Amino acid sequence: MMGPVRELYFAYGSNLSSQRLALRIPDPEAAGVARLDDHRLLFNKPSRDGSGKANLVPAPGEAAWGVLWSISVDAWPILDRFEPGYVRRDCQVHDRSGRPHTAQVYLWQEATPEQRPFAGYLAHVLAGAREHGLPAESIGYLAGTTTRSDPEEGKA
Repeated sequence: MMGPVRELYFAYGSNLSSQRLALRIPDPEAAGVARLDDHRLLFNKPSRDGSGKANLVPAPGEAAWGVLWSISVDAWPILDRFEPGYVRRDCQVHDRSGRPHTAQVYLWQEATPEQRPFAGYLAHVLAGAREHGLPAESIGYLAGTTTRSDPEEGKA
């Protein structure tokens, strides 16, 4: 008996974290680290709470790193609800050995200024980047990102 059909999802924000993604969708399987060429990570997707969320924007010659997840096709509608404002698109990413993979990625398509992410949100992104061993340059960029205090932080 075959299991559900699975597809690749390229995550670069808080869904880098296995713990975070597993709370959102059933049975995500990490398929390795990958990069999306000619893109850069920015925190320019405005959130309803006033903070910035991760996004990938065109940047010739640069590369944005993330994690490839194998997820059930049945998980897409669930994940879509967690990503309001983003558009899901096909993209071609390359794994560490340079092999290409077609995956789905969520992108904010408006040109909006960068905004500081909440510290708690960035902690999920950074935890996932470290968990999966993203390149040191990516982890350093995330670790150096200026955050804003989360109004929910410290509340019981």
